[in-house]
Amino acid sequence: MSDDAITIGLLQGLEPSVAEDLLGQAQRRIVHADELLFTAGHPARAVHVLASGAAKLVQATPSGAQVIVKYVRPGEVFGSPALLDKFYPTNAVAVIECVELQWPSQYVRTFIDRYPQVALNVIGDLEARLREMEGRLRDLSNEPVEHRLARAILKLIDVFGLQTDEGVEIPFPVSRQDLADLIGSTLPTVSRTLRAWETQRQIKRSRRRLVIADVEAVAKVLYQDTASGPKSRRSHRRSAGR
Repeated sequence: MSDDAITIGLLQGLEPSVAEDLLGQAQRRIVHADELLFTAGHPARAVHVLASGAAKLVQATPSGAQVIVKYVRPGEVFGSPALLDKFYPTNAVAVIECVELQWPSQYVRTFIDRYPQVALNVIGDLEARLREMEGRLRDLSNEPVEHRLARAILKLIDVFGLQTDEGVEIPFPVSRQDLADLIGSTLPTVSRTLRAWETQRQIKRSRRRLVIADVEAVAKVLYQDTASGPKSRRSHRRSAGR
């Protein structure tokens, strides 16, 4: 089985030959940074997966502000409203060059009829996304900006972090505005918080990338107002080749 078949959640639990069959039917394309993979409001006619790279799902509010719903990592299913003949609820934007796989929704529905495991994989992905959204709603209603920002950065570390000599790097541009859009705050508030953390050498900017020099110090922000000490966190997923 190819590397794509191993890492793509849509194919988990399938026999290798079946997974290869589904993978072989995918339309593959290269999407450059800042290009749209799909547009909010357009009919959802394909199910999408990233084979490599990263993308963000962005939604506009009635006031015109932007909200980053989530960052999509390789192997994740997105664009799944296509299975229900719906419309895309967000824009999907490549943040670095991506290799995207997509299947026509009718083909995936036919495949699900033959292999119900594919439906279970999609449901599992949607359930995980729902839990993530519930957690974000809880954070927005109860947590101060510093906590929300620390939690968002730690999530980026968990999913995308690369170990470098300077610290853990998020391997695509993440601007202060991006972080404000991600946590539902304003650019001035996020900028003040990041400047304070930069002064304390917890984070730094390098080549338009966010580098977390002291992950433990950022994690402690979540517990600075509580009596309990910092909890241990899962380490970043990968190490950058040097």
